[in-house]
Formats: sequence, structure tokens, C-alpha cells
Amino acid sequence: MISAKTQNDLNAALRGNEMDRAGLIAEEAIARGESHEILFSLAAQRRRLFGDNRGAVALYDHALGLAPNNPGILTAAGDAMRYTGQLKEAVKNFDLALVYEPMMIAAWYGRALALEAQGALEDARHNYSRVTELAPDIAAGFAGLASMQAQLGETVEARKNAKRAQELAPAESGTMMALARCDIAEGQYNGAAKWLRLLLDQQGLVSEDEIIASELLGDSLDRLGLTDEAFDSYSRANARFAEVHSGLDTEAMARHAIEAIDTGLASLAPGALAGSTIPTPTDAVGHVFLLGYPRSGTTLTEQILATIPNVVSLEEAPTLAAGEKYLSAGGIAALVALDNDEVAALRKDYWAVVAAAGIDVSGKTFIDMDPLKGPALPLIARLFPDAKIVIMHRDPRDVVWSCFRRNFVYSPVAYEFTSLERAARHYSAVMSLIRRCLKTLPLTVHILRYEELVRDFERATQHLCAFLDLPWSSGLREFGITARARTVRTASGPQVRRALFDGSSQWTGYADHLEPVMPLLEPWIAPPELPRGGKS
Repeated sequence: MISAKTQNDLNAALRGNEMDRAGLIAEEAIARGESHEILFSLAAQRRRLFGDNRGAVALYDHALGLAPNNPGILTAAGDAMRYTGQLKEAVKNFDLALVYEPMMIAAWYGRALALEAQGALEDARHNYSRVTELAPDIAAGFAGLASMQAQLGETVEARKNAKRAQELAPAESGTMMALARCDIAEGQYNGAAKWLRLLLDQQGLVSEDEIIASELLGDSLDRLGLTDEAFDSYSRANARFAEVHSGLDTEAMARHAIEAIDTGLASLAPGALAGSTIPTPTDAVGHVFLLGYPRSGTTLTEQILATIPNVVSLEEAPTLAAGEKYLSAGGIAALVALDNDEVAALRKDYWAVVAAAGIDVSGKTFIDMDPLKGPALPLIARLFPDAKIVIMHRDPRDVVWSCFRRNFVYSPVAYEFTSLERAARHYSAVMSLIRRCLKTLPLTVHILRYEELVRDFERATQHLCAFLDLPWSSGLREFGITARARTVRTASGPQVRRALFDGSSQWTGYADHLEPVMPLLEPWIAPPELPRGGKS
């Protein structure tokens, strides 16, 4: 309940549009023990004003506990979740809001933004289109729709919708980014740079728009050969990203966590982490883990394999979440000590996650694609000794540079990409752990070089299919058609929808900027060696 004094104070603040004051009044009322969804919602809005989206989410949770069917609170909570990287949870909130209020523009728009951040461009396009239907006089829907169409190669329609956004609100950030994306799609990089510079010069630009615009400007300048200016723009995007997310948990699977796993593995006696001998209960005829590092080619390889009949895949899903507690220095010893019942329970949890994602593995080869499952190799070896492991390897200079220049959804690992030094140290830690796993664990492994894949496609894919006991055909080269028919939720989505593209040696224009981290990267330019005498 809300006291009469609190209600009066809130009414006065809201009449004057003093949202900061209203939020402060709400926080003070909550501290006194007053409780109402309005109080928690206003307090959450105040947290968001100061960039504390994680705190806002917690307050919205309290509000929803009191009013679980309130579409406004559900939508506001979903927006806060987007900023903390909880994209799937955000979409669920928007979905529930739309159950109660199907015409709610803010929920459709928030859902579109969350899907776009996931890389689900086709789904996002549909949601932006819905916004334009519900609000034909609001620029944001047309701008978002144009941005999706530009990235999907629908340049004529993209330009049409961008112009409509421009007619409605020429100075809005979404409009200017839509115009820039259209210029980029049409190769007009000077035009794109003009729009993006105008946008970045605006006062009060929100952090999300500044990050995206800075990255797009970097891409435009890169295409124009202005590498020093491009580097500055990418650096601005990363600095702002780091600032926005500096208060969040930056440890899970970050460098120190990976080094702890490596330490725990180093203390084991040879053969201590042998896989369980009990059969794995699954209807899949093949089980594959496809890993490596972000931007190493895992998405490309997954899309290629998805063209083969009876192959199903799941990308970047927390399939091993139930066993993550064992991925630490102290956890490795506990992993070794698991009994058969505990192993069986963890396997059951794994396949339950796969099934919950809508994947039917019966009679099929299942590919678990996640570039960051390398640190989970000890857990994989213990739970799934019969699984096959494909490790992507790409020139680490290209990998680290690509991670630095791309705008990822927030995660502790994405935070590591905010400087070249942090990215290089994280990459080196992951590769060191993978190398130790290859030397000490009973794994069946194939290392696939990105450069070989894009330069000698037939040979590389023939060897890969032979390793996986899958049929090879020349049709694998048509993976772009497969990708366009599927939802690709990674940063590589727009690229894999096109024909085979050789993205190697992109780092060379930034060699001077990479020079300080070369001692960290040089040891990994050659792919890791497999143990003699066994694995392919």
C-alpha cells in the first residue's frame, strides 16, 4: 500500500514531470516498508535514468510480483532486460504484455529491438513492420524496418522506408542510422559516414545509439580505407560499452575464470578425467560439439553442415548450464569424482535443454554449436566421451580484431572485447586451455582452419564430413540458401546468408594497432597440434 503523504508527493512530482524526484520518493517509501507496483516501477525508472539497468530489473521483478499481468510493467522490464543482455527473457516479457494488450506499440517495438540484438533479423523485420501498421505516423517503426531490410539485402524497400522515417522525424537517431545502413548496403560509404557523424555530434545521445552508430561509422571508414579514423570510432564504441556495463558481473567465463579451469586441469593425473562408461541415452545417431572462439567461423561451418539431410543444430545455447559449477579450479576435482548417477543426471539435463529448444534429434546428427564451449571441454569429455569435437581455428589477428570491432550483446565475455589487450589475453587463455585439453583429455577432435575452408572449400568440407560420418556433396556450397531459410542469431548472420566470403587478413590494415598485443597472439597463429597417434 501507499501512504497518503507518499501519494500526494508522487502526484506533485508526476504533474511536474519530475521523474527523478518521483523515483526518489518511491525509493524512500519502499525503504519505509510501503509496497505497491507503482512504487517499484518508479524506483526502477529512476535506476534506468542513472544507467543501473540490472537494479531496475530487480525492482521490476518486485513490481510484477504485485501486478504480474500489467502490460506496461512487463514492457518496461523487458526494455531494461535488453540492456543487461537478457534478450530471451525480454522477449518473453514482451510476448506476455502482448497477450494482455495485443495492440501495444511499445511492446512490439521492444520485441523488435530484442530480436534485432539477437541477430534474428527476419523476426525483427516482422515486428518493426507491425509497429508501422499500428503507428503509421511514428518514424521509429519505419527506421527499424529499413535497417533490417538493408542488412537483409532488400535495398529498394529499405530505402523507401528510410525515406518515410526521414519525412516523419529527420533528426531522430533511428532515422539517421537507417539512412546510414541503406548507404552502407549500397556501397555509399561517404554518405553513411556523413549521417553517422551528424548523429554522433548530437547532444544527449543515448548510450545504445552511440555504440551502434560508432561501430557503423567505423565500418564505413574502414571501407574507405581510413583505418586510423575507423580504429578511433571502434574504440569509442567499446569505451562507451565498457562504461555502460562496468557495474555488471564481468567474471563468468572471462579470462580469470578460464585460467582457473586450466589450473584445475593441470593438477590432474593423466587419465583422471576419463569419460563415463555408462551409455548415453539419446536417439541421436551422431553428437557433435562445434567450438573455437567468436568470429572464428563456427556459424559458417554450422550453416554448411545444416544443408546435409538429417543434420540438426542448436547455436549458442546453455546446454551445459547444469554442469557449469564444475568449470573452475575446485570444480574439476569434483567433476572427476562424479558417480554414474550424477553423470546420468547431467546428461539428462543437457538433452532436456536441447528438447526445450525445439530440436528433435531422433535419427539425426546433432550439432551443438557454441564458439565459447572450449572451456567446457573437461565437462564434455566426462559426460559425452563418444561425442566428436570440431574446433575452428582462424588467424588470431583476424579473430581478435573482429571481436574488437563488432558490437556484441552484453555478456562477461563481450566485456573482454572492449580493448585489444583484454581481447588478446582472453583469447590466449582460451587457446591455452584448449591446448591442455587436447593433450590430456580423451577427445575425438578435428581442427578445421577457417582459411582452408574459404579457400579450398571442397577439400576442407570433404575432410570434415568424413570425420563426422556425414555424406558430402557439392550442394554444401549452397549454404547461403539454407541460412536465409533459418534464424541465425549470431553476429555472423548477415555474412553467412550470402555466398562464400573470404574474410581473412582483415587485420592487416590495423597492424600498427595490433602490434602491442602480438606477443600474446603470435603463439596461436598456427593451429593447435593434436596428440600423436589418435584423433583426426
